[in-house]
Amino acid sequence: MQITIFSLFMSVIWSSVLVAFNYFCRKKHFFIRQLGVTNLLFLYLFSIVRMIVPYKFSFTRVIPSQGALDDLYKSAYVNKMGTTQISFVSVLVAVWIIVSAVLLIRFFFQYRKAMAEFSKYRMRDDEQCRRVFNRVLNQSRREMRICIRQSKYVNIPMGVGIFRRSIILPEETYSDAELYYILRHEYTHFQNRDLVIKSLIHIYGCIFWWNPAIYLLKRDLAQILEIKCDLDVTDKMENQDKAGYLTAIVTMLKNAEAKKTPRPFYGATALVARNRESEIIERFKIVSASYGSKRRNLLFTGSWFLVFGMLIVLSYSFVLQPDYEMAGNGRAVGEAVSETTTGSPYSIECIDGRYHVYFR
Repeated sequence: MQITIFSLFMSVIWSSVLVAFNYFCRKKHFFIRQLGVTNLLFLYLFSIVRMIVPYKFSFTRVIPSQGALDDLYKSAYVNKMGTTQISFVSVLVAVWIIVSAVLLIRFFFQYRKAMAEFSKYRMRDDEQCRRVFNRVLNQSRREMRICIRQSKYVNIPMGVGIFRRSIILPEETYSDAELYYILRHEYTHFQNRDLVIKSLIHIYGCIFWWNPAIYLLKRDLAQILEIKCDLDVTDKMENQDKAGYLTAIVTMLKNAEAKKTPRPFYGATALVARNRESEIIERFKIVSASYGSKRRNLLFTGSWFLVFGMLIVLSYSFVLQPDYEMAGNGRAVGEAVSETTTGSPYSIECIDGRYHVYFR
């Protein structure tokens, strides 16, 4: 079991394919109805695991490649640049590490700065808030310690904090029903540990920032978490209560659009996001169709997980690799080496009965 540049390349390809495949399937509401939102989250987990475990196992078959991949590998890994004799791949790895470190440090400081700012907001402890929040607690699975704050600097209700949890409200006048739906929504996010999931996915994105599929994964996973939260909140509601819940979302969206204040940072869960009309419409359709109360098709779910499991196994069964691979010390590495002429400007390598001469 080892990690090579080729196994990492295959990991990127397969992870991106799984993300795209899961995304386009998830967009069909048939899959939400049949699988459920929680199972869709687990399917996305498969693509994440495939990316962070880029190993080549003992059963992995090496498939030799020719043509453009050979030329690309030679240009990026074998050929050296400048007087320092550094390969292009080494430069890319250095850039990867530096940018990842910068993004992780920036996220850490942004999180600390945001939490310090939120802690200064005024605590809301009036009679209405206590009464409504007690109603939320009575209908919840478990009781959690959460502060409720209010500020004119936010335009959308949001939940913040992994350890010091707070629900931040805009300075608005709320009816009991509106306040209940807002608090219930954000409290459900905390119960589902959605802030932890979003933060971990953001860290994952900081590390693999160069993979375009990461940005699709982050955006769609945030939408799935909102859909899951909506379904959890409205699971046992009557149609009239669901209409009130959706109306509260529309009201908050109109207020946010009127203020035009900055969006919350990624480490928060907001009741609604601005400029995401298609995603809001999707949430409304799913809540109205009562997908959360639908019975799951266990046979379909098991079959779909089996398909994804087989794809994961298939992804580890082979790796594309050029006909040659040069080690860092300049010696030829392959299935069999006929001759390496130390100190000379060339090396001879025999792979699968074919001889290759490489000039350094």
